[in-house]
Formats: sequence, structure tokens, C-alpha cells
Amino acid sequence: MGTPPNTLNLLRTAADLVTETRHGSPSMLTRRLNQDHNIQIGFETAQALLTDLFGAGIVGPYDRKKLSYPVLIDRQDVQTKLDDYIKEGTTDWWTLYECPQCSRVSAWTDGRKVALGDEVDEYWCQTCGAEVPISACALVVTGA
Repeated sequence: MGTPPNTLNLLRTAADLVTETRHGSPSMLTRRLNQDHNIQIGFETAQALLTDLFGAGIVGPYDRKKLSYPVLIDRQDVQTKLDDYIKEGTTDWWTLYECPQCSRVSAWTDGRKVALGDEVDEYWCQTCGAEVPISACALVVTGA
């Protein structure tokens, strides 16, 4: 197994693969990351990456008929779009929490924020899709 990448590099690599293949699915990401980059990730991690790519506007909502996320932008625009998403601070991918609903430890992606006018900071569990106040989750690991 190769050297594990940091999360930001993994997100960039996933964005490149999705726009190169024009197909956004967890199975494609796990297969191509292993095959092309010697990076082994699980289905939940691949799903979390696609959730962030959706938040960045790189892929659209999940299409149940095609079992994948439609790719919305061209490959040459992916890094700019991803940089804008990361600068906005709309993801919490470097912090791991234990979900109070599914008990899985995973990264969370931004649901709603007080800073943007909402009443409470709520986040989506990238494993089960739960949307709960971040204060209800056990902090497991943090670090950028």
C-alpha cells in the first residue's frame, strides 16, 4: 500500500478522477484510487469524498437510476471550483466525530451554520446522512 495522502490531496485526486471519467460513484473512486494511485479507501470514505464534491458543485445530486453522481463541470475547471469550496470553509473534513445515530466515526460536511444565518450549527454525517447539531456528536480526532 502506498503512502496515505492527506485528506485535501485525496479530495483533489477524487475530483480529478471524477471529471476525467465523467462518472461519480463510490465504487469507481475506490477502484481507480487503488488501481491508479495505490490508495486504498473504503466505500464510506469514497461516499464522503463525493459528498464534498457535491458541496463544491463538481457533481450533482445522486441519480438513483444511474447509481452515480452526474459530473457538472469540465476537468480544467475542477481545481478552481475546489479551491473556492475549500476557501469558503464549508467543509469539516479534517475533523472526525462519532455520529450519535449510527455510531460510526467519520468526517462531517456542513449542513447549516450560524455564521450563515441559521439558528444552530448542524452537520451531515457522511456515513448515514444524519443531520444533527455538532454539539450532539462526540469529537474523536481533529487536525488539519
